[in-house]
Amino acid sequence: MLYVVNNSIDGQGDSARELRATLERITNENVVMETYWDVNIKRLERLNPSHIFLSGQGHPWTMYAPEKLAGIFEVIRTVPRPILGICGGHQQIAVALGATVDVMKRLEPGEGYEGCFKEKGFGEVEIETKSLFEGLPTKISVWHSHCDEVKNLPDGFVKLASNENCPIQAMQHESKPIFSTQFHPELFDKENPAGEKILENFLRRR
Repeated sequence: MLYVVNNSIDGQGDSARELRATLERITNENVVMETYWDVNIKRLERLNPSHIFLSGQGHPWTMYAPEKLAGIFEVIRTVPRPILGICGGHQQIAVALGATVDVMKRLEPGEGYEGCFKEKGFGEVEIETKSLFEGLPTKISVWHSHCDEVKNLPDGFVKLASNENCPIQAMQHESKPIFSTQFHPELFDKENPAGEKILENFLRRR
């Protein structure tokens, strides 16, 4: 069974639904999806998923109540199962482990994401360490949709991919099965197929 954490506030945003739909399409696994504030270690122990996915989000992390993030942060810090954070989930891992997340750059004054630069659409990233990217070329085209970025690697992590807009496009813990991508591997097509291979590589992790 695969477990998807929906990081949207009040169901706003498509990331978790798109991720779940893709996993159901490319695997024969049962996919369970729950909202981030319902996640806790006891719940994960009962469900016993093989892999955990953290979805994207559509609001700045400053809008999330710390007490509602406590359970998922504890899971990120302690659960030994493979975890893949995607977009907001990539940032969530960084925040849970003490790194900094902020907007890539602000183009004009505004609140939240208003006035911020947004990386949107298919665009290239450069692979620096294979890992999740086994079987792929050193440059791949993947789907982006974000204003925030991880500003520094959490302790124990190595960078896997980058581009000129966002230096930390993917990262991995050195000893734990924790991986994350700033881009959305669940969104791929015939012209831009790399995302499917990335998900397949992750699902082989144990």
